[in-house]
This record gives sequence, structure tokens and C-alpha cells, in this order.
Amino acid sequence: MDDNDIRKSVCIIGSGLSGLTCGMRLARAGFNVTVVEELASPGGLLAYTRIGREYLELTPHHLRKSDRSLLALIKEMGVEDKLSWFDSTWQGRASHRKVGYFDGGFSCLISSLAQEIIDHGGRICFSTTVAEISKLGSGAYRTVCVLPNSTRFVIDSTYVIFTGSCRTFINVSHGLPIAMDDRDTMMNVTYSAKISAFMVLKRENSQMFYQQMTKGADMPFDRIINHTSAFGQRGYGGSVVYLVGSCQVTDPLWIESDADIMLKFFAAYRKLYRSIRKSDVKSWRITKIRYAQTEHYPGIDLTNPCENLYVCSTGLAKFNTAETPENRMELAVMLAGKICSEIVAKEARSEAEAESATEVISLTREQAEISRS
Repeated sequence: MDDNDIRKSVCIIGSGLSGLTCGMRLARAGFNVTVVEELASPGGLLAYTRIGREYLELTPHHLRKSDRSLLALIKEMGVEDKLSWFDSTWQGRASHRKVGYFDGGFSCLISSLAQEIIDHGGRICFSTTVAEISKLGSGAYRTVCVLPNSTRFVIDSTYVIFTGSCRTFINVSHGLPIAMDDRDTMMNVTYSAKISAFMVLKRENSQMFYQQMTKGADMPFDRIINHTSAFGQRGYGGSVVYLVGSCQVTDPLWIESDADIMLKFFAAYRKLYRSIRKSDVKSWRITKIRYAQTEHYPGIDLTNPCENLYVCSTGLAKFNTAETPENRMELAVMLAGKICSEIVAKEARSEAEAESATEVISLTREQAEISRS
């Protein structure tokens, strides 16, 4: 592939909210966008499944009134008419809050972002794993991808945006000219894992939307989110409850089977609500997220470790601060917008410089012809 083919092209690794937002913005700006996704469907942490007659996220999500960037994106994508606000009861001082949720779940936002990329000439490659990102002699990047049948193919692009964890990025970027200090700092960004179980129950056990628990030997989760207490039963066929626990991958629970994890989660839940029986559980599902939450922000800005390459991760949304990181959708949308603005501005400068150089060459040729005549 020559330089003209990859001019103003971008490879985005990951089709979560960050990746799809970047893809939408850059596709609209005229870039040739390719999104690579390891899984068979989009969404990332907003991945969803069909429950009854509804789509439901595998891990709990809702909107806040303070999510200005996210709400602006929702309006821009034309799905604000599907968003409603609900009263919810929380444990603690701020006991009553307004929370937002879509008719049909967050699938409407994910689908609209993906469709916008495709409508503007982009493509999304599912079930595709990135093996390596390398630098080409022309200054562009080559992303080596592997399909489930072990077939390899490459994507050459001017820009690369990586939306996974810092650890995963380091694993696929050994050959890139990243400063050693930056590489070491990325490797030192630590993560906690998350195990989330959702159950569809025959009846609702609590009106409290959010409960914080003390995690211990007999309490494998630390949060209970009673989804339907705020958003209603909709078409789920029952009452939806999420049980969410943070852990380390060295914890024995992490490597247990889904069935064994569910037994422990349900036993702990039943200690809180003794009237519940196994027969009250209509369906359940366990979701494990390896790099769920960064445990601290880095000391320096790592979102642009080398020229034309960006890491769009909520764990890098801030730096040089003692704040506790939050894996919030608002931060993902804000960082995606910042990175896309930088890429668009940089490309505009490059085009202006190229146009100016062309004018100089043309003028020089005209002067040479005048001199010869």
C-alpha cells in the first residue's frame, strides 16, 4: 500500500464507547476509518445481550445529569428521544438521585455510532485480534491482525487509536519508538478485575437501586444494583439485579467456573434476603472483566506515546493527581473527543503545509520558465 492509499486513514483498536466515538467523529471528518474488535459484537464494557424482549448490558450502566459530554453525544446521535430519567434510592448521604436509561438499553447508542461509521465509508472488523503494531518506513503504522482461523492480514494507516488497557497496548507495541520511561510508566499502571452477575428474578426484593457492601470471605461482591427498582421490569420477564465484585486475578474466585461463582454470589445474596429461593431465579449470567478499573492515574500524560499514535483509555484521562480513577462513560467520551480534535487539527495543518509547498514549487517552476524564455 503506497502513501496515497493510507493518507488520512486511522485504525481504531476496540469497538467500545471510546473506539466507536472516535470512529464516528473521524469518519465524519473525512478519514478512512477501520475499527478492529476482538469480540463478535461491539460495545466493550457496554456489551449487551437479549433478555426476554429487551436488550440488557452485561454490567450495570446508567446516566447522570452531570454527564454533559455523553448527553451531548446522545443528542448528536439522535437517540435522546429514547432517554428517560428516573428517581432512584441510593445507600448513603445522597439517598435520592435522578438516573437516566434508554428504552431498549444502551444498545441504541452503540448501534447508532457503529452505523454512522459504516454510513461514512468506514468498516468494523469483528472477531479480529491485534497481534502487533509497528512503524512503517514512511512514518505510517502497520497493524497486524489475526482472524479466528489464524489467517493474518494487515491494516496500514496514518494514525492508530488504541482503546484497550495499558498492559494490552504494551504487549502489542514492542517495536514502536516509545520512550523507555513512558513504557515503564504504562507497565506500572495497575488494574483490578471485576466479576459481575446479573439475575432475572421472579419478584423484586428491594426498592433500593444502589447498595454498597463490605466485601469479605462470605461476601464475594461489594455492590448490589437493583436495575428494575429504578427502570421498571420492562420486557425482561422479571426483576433484574446485578451483583458486582472487584477482585484481583490472583484471587481463587477469578478462575472458578461461572456455575461455582454464581453459587457463591447467590448464597451471599440470600443471606441478605432470606426469603429468596433458587426457584426464584429465572436466568443468570456471569461476566468477567480482566482490566476493569485502573487503581491509580499515571504521573504523566500517556495518551500520545509517539507521533500519530494515541491510547484512549479512561485510566489515562487524568494524570499527576491523587484522585481515585473512575471508569465512567463521561470520561471515555471526553477523552475520545480530545484525541479526535487533535488528529483533525494535525491533519488540517499537514494539508495546509502540503498545499503551501505545492504553491511554492509551482511558483518556482513558473519563474524558471520565465528565465529560460
